[in-house]
Amino acid sequence: MTFYSYNYLVEQNKTPNLLFIVVTLILVLAVVISGYLYYRNRTDNKYRDLLIIFVLSAALFVGINYNNYEKQLDVTNKTNQSLTLMRSVAKSKDVSAKKLYSNSSALTEGMLIKNGKKIYRVSFDNNQNSFTLTTVHLVDRSNVTYRK
Repeated sequence: MTFYSYNYLVEQNKTPNLLFIVVTLILVLAVVISGYLYYRNRTDNKYRDLLIIFVLSAALFVGINYNNYEKQLDVTNKTNQSLTLMRSVAKSKDVSAKKLYSNSSALTEGMLIKNGKKIYRVSFDNNQNSFTLTTVHLVDRSNVTYRK
């Protein structure tokens, strides 16, 4: 079982998809350069062909990765909900949120929150607007890992 620290979850939300950004910038730069070269040499069809290839490549790349972007937004929203819960638990237990660990990055029924040596099971109402904490004990603590 893996427990994620509050700071780990915050940092995961800040991490952009760097590869997507770099490739998109390269394709945009290629479109701009080939567009400029085509504008200067309108009689040379190779620049027009390059411009068309780069525009279609950029459109294809963005179209394929848009689905991944939507999934990343969904994960970010779920992680933000989990962070809100951890702040609420920290406030109710009068501890710093940075000392809490969660075994899930998304709100789920039965997720565990670790505060020091105590571990709580979280139960939600139907709307996930309120929660109840119940103290639990792990059967086997030897396979617990922590991501800080």
